[in-house]
Amino acid sequence: MIKTLYIFTALCCLTSYPSLASDFVSGFEDIPLMEGLKQIESDDVAFGNEETRYVEAQLVVVRKKTFQNVKDFYIKTLPQLGWVLQESSQTFLKFSRETDVLEISQISTSPLKISISLKNRS
Repeated sequence: MIKTLYIFTALCCLTSYPSLASDFVSGFEDIPLMEGLKQIESDDVAFGNEETRYVEAQLVVVRKKTFQNVKDFYIKTLPQLGWVLQESSQTFLKFSRETDVLEISQISTSPLKISISLKNRS
């Protein structure tokens, strides 16, 4: 029920702001794909079940963006979907929601490559 509410909220928020995101990161239920980023689906990792899952996606910038742009987007967007910012640095973001932890990190600068991972809290 709660996940359905988050997905509904995500759809409402993103249709209200169509320039923010037009899609979701594949493998994640409600993590929007920021405009200007492209998922490298061959690098996706997923295993486990609902209680012990781990999902990771790699994104690369296809339009001129900085990691600060990425941080600004996710800091603004994810709280609307129930995520709470736990930690932030120049190259890292950490959010939590219920039993899940979402981490967004810069893994290279040229080209800008980003990792998004979702795991259950341990």
